[in-house]
Amino acid sequence: MRLMNTLVALGLVVATTTMLLAGCSENEREELKTDTDAAFVQLEWDEGVRQVDNGIAQLNKFDKRLAEAEPESAKRHLKKMSEDFRKALTHFEKANVGRERRGAVDDINTGADELDKAYADLTAGKVDSAQSNLDKANKHFTQAAQKLQ
Repeated sequence: MRLMNTLVALGLVVATTTMLLAGCSENEREELKTDTDAAFVQLEWDEGVRQVDNGIAQLNKFDKRLAEAEPESAKRHLKKMSEDFRKALTHFEKANVGRERRGAVDDINTGADELDKAYADLTAGKVDSAQSNLDKANKHFTQAAQKLQ
């Protein structure tokens, strides 16, 4: 019964919102869109801050494990710390470019991953594979540039 009441209430909210948006002037719709964009920016910023906090916690764990002479555990915390900080940067970048252009950040990150693979391939002497990864990186960077225009 409680679930049914929640679903009915949700349906009423959606219907009311739809009617209100249909009756909104162009300026009112733009104002609602701006609020949505502002909410997106705030959400991404808050998530970035949360990831920084996670990274700092991992840094403390890394330091503790290193002091306890547990190098394997320390390495895992160092890797996790790096991942958390990278996620934080991604969220801050998305907050900066906004909701409409957030896909560009994903393309840049994917391109950077492909560059890392190309570097590893070159180091291993796999020139053809490195070229393939460079081509993939270039594709993602080009897509990002188009989204940022």
